[in-house]
Amino acid sequence: MLQHIGEQIRRLRNAHDWTQEQLAQRLNVSRSKVSKWENGEVLPDLQSIIDMSDLFLVSTDFLLGKHPTDEQLLQEVRLAYGTNDMSDEQLSVIRYINEQPELAKRLYALQSLPTHKRKRLEEIVIKMIDEMIEALK
Repeated sequence: MLQHIGEQIRRLRNAHDWTQEQLAQRLNVSRSKVSKWENGEVLPDLQSIIDMSDLFLVSTDFLLGKHPTDEQLLQEVRLAYGTNDMSDEQLSVIRYINEQPELAKRLYALQSLPTHKRKRLEEIVIKMIDEMIEALK
């Protein structure tokens, strides 16, 4: 668990182009503490995990390496969007992403990027997917 949390913190920090010092300042902790988290030497305290979750716009479960079941994921989506009315297509996409942990990690990383970087990458990814689907028909 130590190693997973450290890897997640490093990956999310790098996705934001922040140094350990910059992340430490945002969390009001020392740079050496961030280093110890990333190297798997110590676990972040609960408040730091919550703060990182808010800062990186990911769930605490994601930081801790806990992957939700389909039903938990659907419940979270329903609560977040205030609806039980989801199309079969939306449910299918959620299930597919939940079954593809490597894809889910990259989508989390993509969504956590600053908007100006994310928008251009989204355009490229959409175009690539469309071209691959067309080529495989």
